[in-house]
Amino acid sequence: MQFLTPATLAIAAALTIPPLIALYFLKLKRQVHPISSTLLWRKAIEDLHVNAPFQRLRGSLLLFLQLLILILAALALGQPMLAREQRHEDTLILMIDQSASMAVVEENAQTRLDVAKHEAKRVIDAMDQRSRAMVIAFCDRATMVSSFDTDREALKRKIDTIEQTDSTSTLSEAVTLAEAYSQNLILGGPGEGTDVAPQSAAPPASVILFTDGCIADARTVSPQRLDLSNMEVVRVGRSSANVGIVAMDARRNYEKPEVLQVFATVRNFAETPMAFDAILFINDEHVDVQSVELSPGVVPTEDEDASTEDDAEPPAPPGSVASIAFDEVEYEEGGVVEVRLSIKDALSADNRAWTVIRPPRRVDALLVTPGNHLLEKVLSHLNLRARKMTPGEYENDRDEELLDRNRSKFDVVIFDRHTTGRLPTGNYFFWGSTPTIDGVEELDWIEGDLIIDWQENHAVLRHTNVGSINAYSWKRMKLPTDAVQLIEGESADSNVLSYLTRDGSQYLICAFPLVVIDDEDGSAMLNTDWSLRVDFVTFMYDAMQYLSSSIHTGGLTSLRPGQPRTVSIPSRTDSVTVKRPDGVRDTVPAAGGESITYARTRRVGTYEIDPAAQGEGTLAVNLFNSGESNVTPRDTVVIGSSPISSTAGERLVNEPLWSWLVLGLLGVLIFEWIVYNKRVFV
Repeated sequence: MQFLTPATLAIAAALTIPPLIALYFLKLKRQVHPISSTLLWRKAIEDLHVNAPFQRLRGSLLLFLQLLILILAALALGQPMLAREQRHEDTLILMIDQSASMAVVEENAQTRLDVAKHEAKRVIDAMDQRSRAMVIAFCDRATMVSSFDTDREALKRKIDTIEQTDSTSTLSEAVTLAEAYSQNLILGGPGEGTDVAPQSAAPPASVILFTDGCIADARTVSPQRLDLSNMEVVRVGRSSANVGIVAMDARRNYEKPEVLQVFATVRNFAETPMAFDAILFINDEHVDVQSVELSPGVVPTEDEDASTEDDAEPPAPPGSVASIAFDEVEYEEGGVVEVRLSIKDALSADNRAWTVIRPPRRVDALLVTPGNHLLEKVLSHLNLRARKMTPGEYENDRDEELLDRNRSKFDVVIFDRHTTGRLPTGNYFFWGSTPTIDGVEELDWIEGDLIIDWQENHAVLRHTNVGSINAYSWKRMKLPTDAVQLIEGESADSNVLSYLTRDGSQYLICAFPLVVIDDEDGSAMLNTDWSLRVDFVTFMYDAMQYLSSSIHTGGLTSLRPGQPRTVSIPSRTDSVTVKRPDGVRDTVPAAGGESITYARTRRVGTYEIDPAAQGEGTLAVNLFNSGESNVTPRDTVVIGSSPISSTAGERLVNEPLWSWLVLGLLGVLIFEWIVYNKRVFV
């Protein structure tokens, strides 16, 4: 209990209680009169004792009641408030964050997720008897933990089933799921204009979000039916000191493939300097160690954070990021390379990173072309085994020459101006042509178009100056929605360079050919000057390594938490066992197929797959997310354009008590009046 005006309480008590007590100490002034009898002496002596000053007070019910009246009056003037847990009525939607940053262990030895679940159960306990609640857990995907229910114990049991993940925190899917379950959707009628949007009989739902505020897409969320004014954010967590690995790579020396070099990038997100060791392991054997010292990482203020673009990373202060290059190691075998930070900080998921390397060997490539001297020349300088075929030879060749157990024998197949549907599982690079697969459609030719956008951070383009590429014409094509646009032109469907995966195969599609047939003699003319530049060689090198899963010089591309991976398996396999980093074994039915797709990759670490095709039995999953590694809780969460202030821990409301004190005061006053009159009457 607290008082809004404690000074008033103290002044009122000081001015009233001492005078009352003093009145009981003071002697009444009486006049002396001679009397003729001593019969009244005893009574007079008793009165003198009672009214004598500074004598010990006798027990007096009136004094007690009068003191109680003054105390109650003083307390009422102090405006006492009782903090109690807020009770909820009607409809509640509880959203619980289960992303990587919620794994931070706080001072009470509980993770943030444990605290969030505890607070959510407190809300359930405080619900009105007529209330109902729904529970949604979210990270990069949203999960319906419980639909609307009025059973408190059932709701709390389902909250306990929410598991920790190492995924990124995104809110859009959770909001969509909540809207779909909390409101009636439009019902489509059989005829045009007969769609009906019935009004829900239920009152608008109140949303309570339990999170540390590290939500990647908070500013891009646009609720359609949920009222943000009915949303509360309960902030969990206090810790902020964290260092994380944000990138890692293992590569073999191009000239000496038996030599392996490992790189890592670490960043300090704490406001204090950090010193630690970065240790290199290969197949759990200690190989090298590097000492690292990082300057403080200044966390942006709320105003600065609000001014950044939606998906932009906050700038790292100088010295808070370090690139670590471990000593070169001669290692001719395959295995798991791990970088581990010897530091005790807020989050452990970003203190380790893994990549899988294969034994060194040259990439086997097949070039299918009617004739392209430039491509042949570049491939001859990339230290790979390249075989050449004409389009007719490729289409008519026997399966035994091209396939290995329904999979391409070649690590990469390059098609130059040849569209084909003969595409067994494998890796393909198309120049001026397209694969004949669902979702890919060739349209007309585009001439004189400009390149306006590209993904310069993608592994295929990281050493390419895309802005200086000039091409006279390329094919306009439609691609499926899951295709990644690496280079885009200014007109519609101008997909200059795209990346697509289908059923275990990879497709890198370049819409323009390097050469075109331009005259009656069939002479090949250059369509672009890119093939004459040095960075074209580096582009081809990066593209070949990316498509071949970097089996020649680099580690296999790691996954982000929650990202699926298609793995080739031996034919006629009924089921595959996947051992997860937490020791749990999953059984995945294969039904005799050539591959499986595994998506339960929400925890960082290595996943062992048995049986699997050679070199594909291990998957590495890494966090590599600065947004999750920056574990500092946010005091304000911006949903769309609406900032919502968060409250820490239990949500309390102040209930005034002065009215109850006044009622008590009146009751005591009436009782005191009765006692006084009773004594006078007696």
